[in-house]
Amino acid sequence: MGAGQIGGSVALAARAAGAVTEVVAWSRTQEKLDRARALGIIDRAVGSAAEAARGAALIVLATPVGSLGQIAAEIAPVLDAGALVIDVGSVKAAAIAAIEPKLAPGAYVACHPVAGIERVGPDAASPLLFEGKRCVICPTPRSREESVVIIERLWTAMGAEPVRMEADLHDRVLGAGSHLPHVAAYTLAATLGGLSPEVLEGLRRLPTSSLRDTTRVAASSPVMWRDIFLDNRDEVLPLIEALQRHVEALRTAIAASDGARIGELLEAAKAGRDRLVPG
Repeated sequence: MGAGQIGGSVALAARAAGAVTEVVAWSRTQEKLDRARALGIIDRAVGSAAEAARGAALIVLATPVGSLGQIAAEIAPVLDAGALVIDVGSVKAAAIAAIEPKLAPGAYVACHPVAGIERVGPDAASPLLFEGKRCVICPTPRSREESVVIIERLWTAMGAEPVRMEADLHDRVLGAGSHLPHVAAYTLAATLGGLSPEVLEGLRRLPTSSLRDTTRVAASSPVMWRDIFLDNRDEVLPLIEALQRHVEALRTAIAASDGARIGELLEAAKAGRDRLVPG
Protein backbone atom coordinates (compact mmCIF):
# COMPACT_ATOMS: atom_id res chain seq x y z
CA MET A 1 0.00 0.00 0.00
CA GLY A 2 1.47 3.32 -0.98
CA ALA A 3 3.67 4.06 -3.96
CA GLY A 4 5.81 6.89 -2.72
CA GLN A 5 9.52 7.03 -2.01
CA ILE A 6 9.76 4.14 0.47
CA GLY A 7 6.96 1.95 -0.88
CA GLY A 8 8.18 2.49 -4.43
CA SER A 9 11.76 1.73 -3.44
CA VAL A 10 10.68 -1.53 -1.79
CA ALA A 11 8.90 -2.50 -5.02
CA LEU A 12 11.91 -1.64 -7.19
CA ALA A 13 14.47 -3.27 -4.87
CA ALA A 14 12.40 -6.43 -4.42
CA ARG A 15 11.93 -6.68 -8.18
CA ALA A 16 15.65 -6.20 -8.77
CA ALA A 17 16.35 -8.97 -6.25
CA GLY A 18 13.96 -11.34 -8.01
CA ALA A 19 11.77 -11.51 -4.90
CA VAL A 20 8.47 -10.51 -6.55
CA THR A 21 6.61 -11.42 -9.72
CA GLU A 22 3.93 -8.72 -9.68
CA VAL A 23 3.52 -5.48 -7.77
CA VAL A 24 -0.02 -4.29 -7.09
CA ALA A 25 -0.57 -0.97 -5.34
CA TRP A 26 -3.29 1.13 -3.80
CA SER A 27 -3.08 4.75 -2.68
CA ARG A 28 -5.54 7.45 -1.75
CA THR A 29 -3.82 9.59 -4.39
CA GLN A 30 -4.60 8.47 -7.93
CA GLU A 31 -1.96 10.79 -9.34
CA LYS A 32 0.70 8.95 -7.36
CA LEU A 33 -0.49 5.58 -8.66
CA ASP A 34 -0.50 6.82 -12.25
CA ARG A 35 3.03 8.13 -11.89
CA ALA A 36 4.26 4.92 -10.23
CA ARG A 37 2.86 2.87 -13.08
CA ALA A 38 4.36 5.18 -15.70
CA LEU A 39 7.77 4.78 -14.04
CA GLY A 40 7.47 0.98 -14.01
CA ILE A 41 7.41 0.81 -10.21
CA ILE A 42 4.09 -1.04 -10.09
CA ASP A 43 2.36 -3.42 -12.48
CA ARG A 44 -1.22 -2.65 -11.49
CA ALA A 45 -3.13 -0.07 -9.49
CA VAL A 46 -6.36 -1.02 -7.75
CA GLY A 47 -9.17 0.83 -6.04
CA SER A 48 -8.91 -0.37 -2.44
CA ALA A 49 -6.48 -1.70 0.13
CA ALA A 50 -8.39 -4.98 0.32
CA GLU A 51 -8.18 -5.46 -3.44
CA ALA A 52 -4.43 -4.85 -3.39
CA ALA A 53 -3.94 -7.40 -0.59
CA ARG A 54 -6.12 -10.15 -2.04
CA GLY A 55 -3.93 -13.05 -3.23
CA ALA A 56 -0.67 -11.35 -2.24
CA ALA A 57 2.13 -13.24 -0.49
CA LEU A 58 3.62 -10.04 0.94
CA ILE A 59 1.79 -6.82 1.80
CA VAL A 60 3.85 -3.69 2.46
CA LEU A 61 2.09 -0.94 4.39
CA ALA A 62 3.92 2.20 3.24
CA THR A 63 1.41 4.84 4.31
CA PRO A 64 1.39 7.50 7.06
CA VAL A 65 1.55 5.99 10.54
CA GLY A 66 -1.90 7.29 11.45
CA SER A 67 -3.57 5.24 8.69
CA LEU A 68 -1.99 1.86 9.48
CA GLY A 69 -4.66 0.49 11.82
CA GLN A 70 -7.53 1.24 9.46
CA ILE A 71 -5.73 -0.34 6.52
CA ALA A 72 -4.82 -3.44 8.56
CA ALA A 73 -8.49 -3.88 9.46
CA GLU A 74 -9.51 -3.54 5.80
CA ILE A 75 -7.08 -6.14 4.50
CA ALA A 76 -7.41 -8.70 7.31
CA PRO A 77 -10.48 -10.52 5.91
CA VAL A 78 -8.92 -11.09 2.47
CA LEU A 79 -5.39 -12.19 3.42
CA ASP A 80 -4.33 -15.63 2.23
CA ALA A 81 -3.14 -18.11 4.82
CA GLY A 82 0.61 -17.63 5.17
CA ALA A 83 0.60 -14.08 3.77
CA LEU A 84 3.00 -11.74 5.54
CA VAL A 85 2.39 -8.07 6.30
CA ILE A 86 5.13 -5.55 7.03
CA ASP A 87 5.13 -1.81 7.56
CA VAL A 88 7.94 0.68 7.07
CA GLY A 89 6.92 3.30 9.63
CA SER A 90 9.31 5.37 11.74
CA VAL A 91 7.42 4.77 15.01
CA LYS A 92 7.21 1.12 15.94
CA ALA A 93 5.28 0.88 19.23
CA ALA A 94 2.35 2.79 17.73
CA ALA A 95 2.49 0.81 14.48
CA ILE A 96 2.49 -2.52 16.32
CA ALA A 97 -0.43 -1.44 18.52
CA ALA A 98 -2.40 -0.35 15.45
CA ILE A 99 -1.67 -3.29 13.14
CA GLU A 100 -0.97 -6.45 15.11
CA PRO A 101 -4.35 -6.89 16.85
CA LYS A 102 -6.13 -6.69 13.48
CA LEU A 103 -4.19 -9.59 11.92
CA ALA A 104 -3.74 -13.30 12.58
CA PRO A 105 -0.95 -14.17 15.03
CA GLY A 106 2.42 -14.19 13.30
CA ALA A 107 1.19 -12.54 10.09
CA TYR A 108 2.83 -9.19 10.84
CA VAL A 109 6.48 -8.19 11.14
CA ALA A 110 7.24 -4.62 12.18
CA CYS A 111 10.02 -3.02 10.12
CA HIS A 112 11.71 0.35 9.78
CA PRO A 113 14.26 0.81 7.00
CA VAL A 114 16.49 3.62 8.25
CA ALA A 115 16.82 5.12 4.82
CA GLY A 116 15.15 7.78 2.76
CA ILE A 117 15.77 11.24 1.42
CA GLU A 118 13.86 14.49 1.74
CA ARG A 119 12.19 14.11 -1.66
CA VAL A 120 8.76 12.50 -1.77
CA GLY A 121 6.61 10.57 -4.21
CA PRO A 122 7.30 7.91 -6.83
CA ASP A 123 9.97 9.98 -8.56
CA ALA A 124 12.08 9.72 -5.39
CA ALA A 125 11.94 5.90 -5.38
CA SER A 126 15.12 3.97 -6.15
CA PRO A 127 16.08 0.27 -6.18
CA LEU A 128 19.33 1.31 -4.45
CA LEU A 129 17.74 3.26 -1.58
CA PHE A 130 18.41 0.54 0.99
CA GLU A 131 21.95 -0.34 -0.11
CA GLY A 132 24.24 -0.22 2.91
CA LYS A 133 21.45 0.96 5.22
CA ARG A 134 20.05 -0.67 8.35
CA CYS A 135 16.53 -2.01 8.62
CA VAL A 136 15.22 -2.36 12.16
CA ILE A 137 13.03 -5.42 12.77
CA CYS A 138 10.89 -5.35 15.94
CA PRO A 139 9.61 -8.84 16.79
CA THR A 140 6.85 -9.14 19.39
CA PRO A 141 5.60 -12.08 21.50
CA ARG A 142 3.10 -12.81 18.71
CA SER A 143 5.76 -12.96 16.00
CA ARG A 144 6.71 -16.26 14.36
CA GLU A 145 10.46 -16.73 14.15
CA GLU A 146 10.20 -18.22 10.66
CA SER A 147 8.28 -15.15 9.46
CA VAL A 148 10.85 -12.79 10.95
CA VAL A 149 13.65 -14.70 9.25
CA ILE A 150 11.88 -14.53 5.89
CA ILE A 151 11.54 -10.76 6.19
CA GLU A 152 15.16 -10.40 7.28
CA ARG A 153 16.22 -12.31 4.18
CA LEU A 154 14.07 -10.01 2.04
CA TRP A 155 15.72 -6.89 3.42
CA THR A 156 19.14 -8.46 2.97
CA ALA A 157 18.29 -9.21 -0.65
CA MET A 158 17.31 -5.55 -1.08
CA GLY A 159 20.72 -4.43 0.17
CA ALA A 160 19.89 -3.59 3.80
CA GLU A 161 21.35 -4.97 7.02
CA PRO A 162 18.56 -6.22 9.33
CA VAL A 163 18.92 -5.28 13.01
CA ARG A 164 16.54 -6.62 15.66
CA MET A 165 15.44 -4.21 18.38
CA GLU A 166 12.57 -3.89 20.83
CA ALA A 167 9.95 -1.41 19.66
CA ASP A 168 10.19 0.84 22.74
CA LEU A 169 13.96 1.13 22.42
CA HIS A 170 13.61 1.79 18.69
CA ASP A 171 11.28 4.71 19.39
CA ARG A 172 13.63 6.17 21.98
CA VAL A 173 16.65 5.87 19.67
CA LEU A 174 14.88 7.24 16.59
CA GLY A 175 13.23 9.96 18.64
CA ALA A 176 16.72 11.26 19.39
CA GLY A 177 18.43 10.35 16.13
CA SER A 178 15.74 11.30 13.61
CA HIS A 179 12.61 12.86 15.07
CA LEU A 180 14.28 15.63 17.11
CA PRO A 181 16.57 16.60 14.19
CA HIS A 182 13.43 16.99 12.07
CA VAL A 183 11.86 19.18 14.77
CA ALA A 184 14.97 21.36 14.72
CA ALA A 185 15.10 21.50 10.91
CA TYR A 186 11.43 22.38 10.49
CA THR A 187 11.65 25.04 13.20
CA LEU A 188 14.80 26.54 11.72
CA ALA A 189 13.28 26.59 8.23
CA ALA A 190 10.12 28.27 9.54
CA THR A 191 12.21 30.90 11.32
CA LEU A 192 14.32 31.71 8.28
CA GLY A 193 11.36 31.52 5.90
CA GLY A 194 9.75 34.39 7.80
CA LEU A 195 12.61 36.81 7.21
CA SER A 196 12.22 39.93 5.08
CA PRO A 197 12.13 39.56 1.27
CA GLU A 198 15.51 41.27 0.80
CA VAL A 199 17.20 38.87 3.25
CA LEU A 200 15.55 35.86 1.63
CA GLU A 201 16.76 37.03 -1.75
CA GLY A 202 20.25 37.46 -0.32
CA LEU A 203 20.17 33.93 1.06
CA ARG A 204 19.21 32.59 -2.36
CA ARG A 205 22.06 34.55 -3.96
CA LEU A 206 24.54 33.47 -1.26
CA PRO A 207 23.58 29.89 -0.40
CA THR A 208 25.60 28.36 2.41
CA SER A 209 26.32 24.72 3.09
CA SER A 210 25.31 25.18 6.74
CA LEU A 211 21.86 26.42 5.73
CA ARG A 212 21.42 23.62 3.22
CA ASP A 213 22.62 20.91 5.61
CA THR A 214 20.65 22.01 8.66
CA THR A 215 17.34 22.54 6.82
CA ARG A 216 17.54 19.71 4.27
CA VAL A 217 15.11 17.34 5.97
CA ALA A 218 12.53 20.12 6.35
CA ALA A 219 11.74 19.42 2.69
CA SER A 220 10.24 16.07 3.79
CA SER A 221 6.51 15.31 3.75
CA PRO A 222 4.70 17.40 6.42
CA VAL A 223 1.84 14.87 6.56
CA MET A 224 4.22 12.01 7.30
CA TRP A 225 6.13 13.94 9.95
CA ARG A 226 2.96 15.24 11.60
CA ASP A 227 1.97 11.63 12.25
CA ILE A 228 5.46 10.66 13.42
CA PHE A 229 5.60 13.51 15.94
CA LEU A 230 2.16 12.63 17.28
CA ASP A 231 2.75 8.89 17.47
CA ASN A 232 6.12 9.27 19.18
CA ARG A 233 5.21 12.32 21.28
CA ASP A 234 6.08 10.66 24.59
CA GLU A 235 9.70 10.40 23.42
CA VAL A 236 9.82 13.59 21.36
CA LEU A 237 8.40 16.07 23.89
CA PRO A 238 11.16 15.69 26.54
CA LEU A 239 13.75 16.01 23.77
CA ILE A 240 12.15 19.23 22.50
CA GLU A 241 12.15 20.60 26.05
CA ALA A 242 15.87 19.77 26.40
CA LEU A 243 16.55 21.47 23.06
CA GLN A 244 14.68 24.56 24.25
CA ARG A 245 16.83 24.70 27.40
CA HIS A 246 20.03 24.58 25.37
CA VAL A 247 18.81 27.28 22.97
CA GLU A 248 17.74 29.47 25.89
CA ALA A 249 21.11 29.04 27.61
CA LEU A 250 22.91 30.13 24.46
CA ARG A 251 20.49 33.04 23.92
CA THR A 252 21.06 34.23 27.49
CA ALA A 253 24.83 34.08 27.10
CA ILE A 254 24.76 35.98 23.80
CA ALA A 255 22.40 38.63 25.24
CA ALA A 256 24.80 39.12 28.14
CA SER A 257 27.84 39.29 25.81
CA ASP A 258 29.28 36.52 27.99
CA GLY A 259 31.99 35.16 25.72
CA ALA A 260 33.29 32.69 28.30
CA ARG A 261 29.82 31.15 28.77
CA ILE A 262 29.23 31.01 25.02
CA GLY A 263 32.52 29.18 24.63
CA GLU A 264 31.59 26.70 27.37
CA LEU A 265 28.24 25.96 25.73
CA LEU A 266 29.77 25.51 22.28
CA GLU A 267 32.56 23.28 23.62
CA ALA A 268 30.00 21.11 25.41
CA ALA A 269 27.94 20.91 22.22
CA LYS A 270 30.96 19.95 20.13
CA ALA A 271 31.89 17.25 22.67
CA GLY A 272 28.34 15.91 22.43
CA ARG A 273 28.56 15.80 18.66
CA ASP A 274 31.91 14.02 18.85
CA ARG A 275 30.36 11.35 21.09
CA LEU A 276 27.51 10.87 18.61
CA VAL A 277 29.58 10.90 15.42
CA PRO A 278 33.19 9.98 16.23
CA GLY A 279 35.74 11.24 13.76
